[in-house]
This record gives sequence, C-alpha cells and structure tokens, in this order.
Amino acid sequence: MARVTRTKGGEKNTKSGQKWTRDELGKVLQLYLNDRQLKVHESNITIQNLAEELGRTTRSVEAQLLMFRNLDKFGFYGYGNMNKICRELWSEYIDSSIK
Repeated sequence: MARVTRTKGGEKNTKSGQKWTRDELGKVLQLYLNDRQLKVHESNITIQNLAEELGRTTRSVEAQLLMFRNLDKFGFYGYGNMNKICRELWSEYIDSSIK
C-alpha cells in the first residue's frame, strides 16, 4: 500500500470547511456499525473509499469515525466540539437497537 504523504496544515478539498450533512454522517455511522473493530487510520482503504465517495478528506472521515467510537465506548467526545447530528444519529441508533 502506498504511504500517505501528509500536507502541512492538513489536506484540503472543495468540501473543506463545509458542515457535514446528516446523510454523510449517516454513511460514516454505518461504516462504524458494520465493523466496530475497524482500524481507524488514514491508511485504511475502506476509510479512503468512503472519503472519496463523500468528497471529503480521509482525515475528516477518520475524525467523524472517532466521534462515533467515543460515543460508543464512553458516551462523550473529549476532543472539543462534537457535531450535534452525530449525537442525534447515535441516539436514534441506540433507541432503535433497544426496541
């Protein structure tokens, strides 16, 4: 596998700085739920493919996956601001799995 070259200041694309949509975050959540043992790292080809599909950077998809993983394991996200949609989607998932 080719080694990823990091760009100083982070990679940018046309969606950099744009808010995540509910649909985009839903796809990230589905990826997480389908494989909770997923290696959350920028070198993971599954994450790279989803990033390309969403038009997002690999690192941004990785960050969203980490939010869902922290919600799953600890119930919170300790690295600053969490997207409200992430919390909503996670609550919906928990509610649907209880029924």
